[in-house]
Amino acid sequence: MEQSRPGNGVISGSGQLAGGLYENITISGSGNINGDINALNVKTSGSAHFYGNVSSESVTVSGSAKFDGHINTSRYLSSGSSRIAGHLHCHEVTSNGSLSCKQDIRAEEIKNNGSMHVNGDIEAESFNTSGGFHIKGLLNASKINVNMSGRCFAHEIGGDQITVRYSRLNILSTLIRLLADQFGYADSWRLRSEQIEATDVSLEWSKVGIVRGNRVNIGPGCNIGLIEYTETVNIHPKAIVDNVKKII
Repeated sequence: MEQSRPGNGVISGSGQLAGGLYENITISGSGNINGDINALNVKTSGSAHFYGNVSSESVTVSGSAKFDGHINTSRYLSSGSSRIAGHLHCHEVTSNGSLSCKQDIRAEEIKNNGSMHVNGDIEAESFNTSGGFHIKGLLNASKINVNMSGRCFAHEIGGDQITVRYSRLNILSTLIRLLADQFGYADSWRLRSEQIEATDVSLEWSKVGIVRGNRVNIGPGCNIGLIEYTETVNIHPKAIVDNVKKII
């Protein structure tokens, strides 16, 4: 039997709420949530600190929000700064600011237009980014599309279709990349990973230890230690590849 919800939790200015069951939680200003909460919608603008776990249909962050526990939601939207000590499990993640998660992120769809830092793994059906990211574990998604305009790192990357390009639309990023290349700091502006494995792999401006795939395309600016492929491989003249091995 579904529990009845007592009402809305609202903080305007400065205040705090106890944990529990709510219809909606809205924080405008500075607010603390002391305990686990279950709400249909959670919206914050300003500064918010959640000391427990959050379960909801949607979480929207504008400004700064800190979560000491886990987040389980259908939709997570952040246009400010989010720091999550636990895991983030949801259907859709959209980050237009700064998102930090100390554990894993699991979602159907992830869109990152800012910066993302994850200490654990990311698992998704689709991962699209036009910003930067630092993933200490595995980035695993069926379809991965990276349009680099910031620093990108994942310890390992796996999926079905992986595409990495540097953003030609971001003039500042392009100028920084060219200057870094000229003065010997190109690696700091490449996507970096120990290993990338997928059915179809297409890379630009990437530094990778091992690339494995059925069909592999290595574009300009790449520095690859070893390529293992089963069907086709194409290597741009301005790419560096130490070893190529066809797997039969």
